[in-house]
Amino acid sequence: MAKKKVLLVEDNQDICEIVKWVLEEDGYSVTVSGHVPAVDLAHFKADLIVLDEWVNDVEGHMLCKEIKAIHDLKHIPVVIFSTAIDIEELMQTCGADGFVRKPFDISDLVVEVNRLLA
Repeated sequence: MAKKKVLLVEDNQDICEIVKWVLEEDGYSVTVSGHVPAVDLAHFKADLIVLDEWVNDVEGHMLCKEIKAIHDLKHIPVVIFSTAIDIEELMQTCGADGFVRKPFDISDLVVEVNRLLA
């Protein structure tokens, strides 16, 4: 069976390395990207997108809105990854499917990814 593909859109290299390692240990294939225009995300063929709230000065929730407006991407679950106090509101207004609050507990991230890819 093919591994589920997770696209991590994050610009902090340390976080990228940790998240990539943890999710790969849990059986996922992980691709890391800095900010990419939403229309270019389709070529990653991701099963789930973990999206930082601030990626190279771009607001992740705005990128999420774009993702959810694109026919070929709107079915892909998006997890917002943020230190924002109002992360639950951001998640709801942008149409994200879940969130993980930074600083994060590894198990919270794994639980959220597993829940959305079950």
